[in-house]
Amino acid sequence: MVSNAGGVRQYVQLTGRGLVGVRAADGWVLWSYNRIANDVANIPTPIVNGDHVFAATGYSTGSALLRLVKNGDKFDAQEVYFLGPNVFQNHHGGMVLVGDLLYAGQGHNRGFPICIEFLTGKVKWGGDIRNAGSGSAAVTYADGNLYFRYQNGIMLLIEATPEGYREQGSFEIPAPRTYSWSHPVVTNGRLYLREQDALLVYKLR
Repeated sequence: MVSNAGGVRQYVQLTGRGLVGVRAADGWVLWSYNRIANDVANIPTPIVNGDHVFAATGYSTGSALLRLVKNGDKFDAQEVYFLGPNVFQNHHGGMVLVGDLLYAGQGHNRGFPICIEFLTGKVKWGGDIRNAGSGSAAVTYADGNLYFRYQNGIMLLIEATPEGYREQGSFEIPAPRTYSWSHPVVTNGRLYLREQDALLVYKLR
């Protein structure tokens, strides 16, 4: 992810040892933060918003919001808050930021829908909501709605609102042969889903 925190263009990545920020101009490591890393796999892409970076992993680790503060030629990665795995961990499937709210699937290999205030870490709703989906959930956002694609091939449409969990519809991907993990893509009124070696396209309008 690209960040321009402190007026310095940098690339932010979650690696096997944690988060790092690398200066785009020359590859200089500007900062690092290791508390978010686990010993198995650090998968979700971090979210960059202004001078803030949010990251989460699974395997009973948790999630954190950092504020990047310029300090000479480097940056201090100041921890704003840390949420333990019982509050929010994202195994894989990613997270989306809509305004000041973060939406994702909570739990290691669970994908329970959750809504979190980005700057405070306050849970607005969710984290324990069960629905027809099972396993991890790959998530995207479009036109006021969240598209949750579950490991078992269930697609759910959920309204992106802080007021509560509002499921708008669902369907099952035809004949998923194994774990259904690819991220959904929405563009030009169509939903694109890769299912192993097949591509399924749905009209949303």
